[in-house]
Amino acid sequence: MTQTKPHTARKVAITVIKILIAVVGLWYVISHIAWHDQAVIRKGQVIRNVTFLHNTPLPLLARRGTLYTLQFQGQKVTVRLPHGQMVTGRATKAPIKFPKLLAVPGSYLVAVHGKVSVALGLPHLLGRAKPLPLLAALLLLGLPFVITAWRWRQLMLVQGMNLPYLKCLTLTFVGQFYSTFLPGTTSGDIVKIIYTGRITGQKTKSAVTVILDRVIGLIGLMIVAGVAAAAQLAANHFSVSGKSVSDPVLVHVLWLITGLLGLTLAGGIVYFSARLRKLLHLDALIERLPLPEFIKHADRTLRVYRDHPGVVAVTLAASVVSQAVLPLAGFLAGRAFGMHASFGYFMACIPVAALAASLPIVPPQGIGVMDAILLHFFVARGVDTASQAFALAQAIRFLPICWNLLGAYWVVRGTYHRQQVESLDELAPEA
Repeated sequence: MTQTKPHTARKVAITVIKILIAVVGLWYVISHIAWHDQAVIRKGQVIRNVTFLHNTPLPLLARRGTLYTLQFQGQKVTVRLPHGQMVTGRATKAPIKFPKLLAVPGSYLVAVHGKVSVALGLPHLLGRAKPLPLLAALLLLGLPFVITAWRWRQLMLVQGMNLPYLKCLTLTFVGQFYSTFLPGTTSGDIVKIIYTGRITGQKTKSAVTVILDRVIGLIGLMIVAGVAAAAQLAANHFSVSGKSVSDPVLVHVLWLITGLLGLTLAGGIVYFSARLRKLLHLDALIERLPLPEFIKHADRTLRVYRDHPGVVAVTLAASVVSQAVLPLAGFLAGRAFGMHASFGYFMACIPVAALAASLPIVPPQGIGVMDAILLHFFVARGVDTASQAFALAQAIRFLPICWNLLGAYWVVRGTYHRQQVESLDELAPEA
């Protein structure tokens, strides 16, 4: 009982933290979403002798010819009054005193390529989404399952585990199903570890291959983001317009990814180098520490890959291809929602959001976290709206779930019961 209570309290605390993160993240995103179509009054435009000091988005209620009916009621604006006083406040209240609704000429509004720029509200945006790019994104997202199963099998072959490819693919789908629809103590990775251990009789080796496959996948995601950020920055620098365009967001992404990859590379070199391990007395330290025997056995198993750099390199290359699919699908979804950001920007920023969503403390499916990060990336640049960023987040969250549902086939058939994988003592090392 003395061990159960702290464990239960810790589990409850983590659940509460995840719920708070999701609530705060979603509140932040929803508070920025426009539910009605919006048009933007130009900075410097004078309406009723009042000068607008910023580009000011307002709900667009109707359009008749060249007149656009805007809603001023409840809207916060920053203006200069006729006598020169600068005021930030509600448009319909003193001292600004605009009417609740006002029809203005299209020439008063921000235009793109000669046309008034109208930002669609979320319901209208979803209703006008282009189906073909979304369908293409959905079909494309099936490819990572095929590649991931092959990558995982290559890692198992090094350990002498010749699991058939179709079985690897099945367990990949089942694992994703558990992670998506039945989150909790039994994650998809643990499902894969336990069932692979039962099939092969090699529980520790099964755990090592699944964990290593996960790590290689995350490294591949970082490589995709770093290469895309560097390529887009280079393209901006050598743009055909002859003007070098600075993009602080991409610069920050590049620095972040470079730092993470650098730390990962340094850690890998120290871990797999026999000379450095001996110099740092790592083996002796691991043996002396009060670690579970499973951890010590896994350490010895993992070091086998030191003698197979070719397999590690091939699986990493496969990981890069696999992980590039998600931001590519995100780019297609973004175009379906009318987003304007460049291809390289999608390829750099979506992996960062996916990395953040994979942190252990983050709610399932990155709810609240992925949404807020994508809103920050895409809306901060001023070319896309919060509604578009929110729609993009839902696309890259729910389109893969359509593929994850395939795992339900084997679960419903009774081949892989949740009850059968609740006992994690199966992860103890084999005799």
